[in-house]
Amino acid sequence: MKRNMPFLKSSIVALAAILLFVFNAKAQEAFHVKWTMDYTQAGISDHANFTPSDALLAGGANTFTLPTVYSGGGGAVVVGYIIRPWPVAFSASRYMEFTFTANSFKYNITSIGFRLRRSNNGPNSIKVRTSMDGFAADLNAFVISNNGTFNTYNIPVSYNNLSGNTFTVRIYAYNSIDIYGTLWFDEISVNGDVLAIILPVDITYFKGRSESGQTALKWETAWEKHSSKFVIERSGDMKNFIAIGTIAASGETAGRTSYAFSDNDPPAGISYYRLKLIDQDGRFTVCKPIAVLNPEILAKIRISPNPATPQTIRLIAPDSRDAALSLHTSWGIPVPFRREDDAHGYIRLIPIRALVPGIYFVTYQKNGRKEHLKVLVP
Repeated sequence: MKRNMPFLKSSIVALAAILLFVFNAKAQEAFHVKWTMDYTQAGISDHANFTPSDALLAGGANTFTLPTVYSGGGGAVVVGYIIRPWPVAFSASRYMEFTFTANSFKYNITSIGFRLRRSNNGPNSIKVRTSMDGFAADLNAFVISNNGTFNTYNIPVSYNNLSGNTFTVRIYAYNSIDIYGTLWFDEISVNGDVLAIILPVDITYFKGRSESGQTALKWETAWEKHSSKFVIERSGDMKNFIAIGTIAASGETAGRTSYAFSDNDPPAGISYYRLKLIDQDGRFTVCKPIAVLNPEILAKIRISPNPATPQTIRLIAPDSRDAALSLHTSWGIPVPFRREDDAHGYIRLIPIRALVPGIYFVTYQKNGRKEHLKVLVP
């Protein structure tokens, strides 16, 4: 038996190595997010973790005059997307943008690839920047040395352990000879690995709605394992999210658990909310955002007291120092007055002459809002 021990040990080591290799192979999955530019600016992903947006041209319209801005030739994989004009000097506002959002898992980005072709009078200077530093510095810069054919570029990068964020690549072009100088785009891709980390919770739903000027958020988990907390984040543009609150998680549950959070001061308009799910080891993932419309809550405007006195009409109208006010008789005749505002949102209309008994109307106007308030003077 002892004579077989070295063989047994070597077999165990070999098996452990195989298992480790299998585990690591499953722990990371390659992904490719691509914009083929084949008669469409839509992006595609071969992994469910990523949702690409349509390619976007910034800094002005595409003034190419042909019926289509797609064209083959020059070595295009299918066709290329043609753009003009491009500036003579570098402009931080003129670029093609390629964006995707990660939905659940952490991931690494290992390379960025694309194919470009310039016309004889087109831009030959290229800069590539990303959202990792807010587009502040060049990831790469180069000169296209030949004309009329596609050149393939591949930029290695090491962006690791990204999670639930929006990633953007911008390609800038300049040094065009004239306004007719064109540039073709083809086969833009962002490549890397998805880190298949098990989520600390299983979210069954996440929803929100506007209630009396606040946003009520609710979510439910089917189970939790080593969960620590939920960080609630809000954004106005689906790109820049800020934390607005934290709710402690249950830690270990096998059944359904409900949670709720109230955003007491949401901005008017559409806000986007998402949950950052953090486990007890500090690892986290981010759920897909939801949109909630928060209508602007208009302050109640009223006359108080009503009936008013012949000497003073008091209007309660918070935050109305820049509102336009007018006073008329029931026949529509303007009544001159002096206006006094105080710190508590009260506005006093003091007529130049004491009002005779009757019915009057105060007209209030601010930011497109117009109201007529009836006043009785006994």
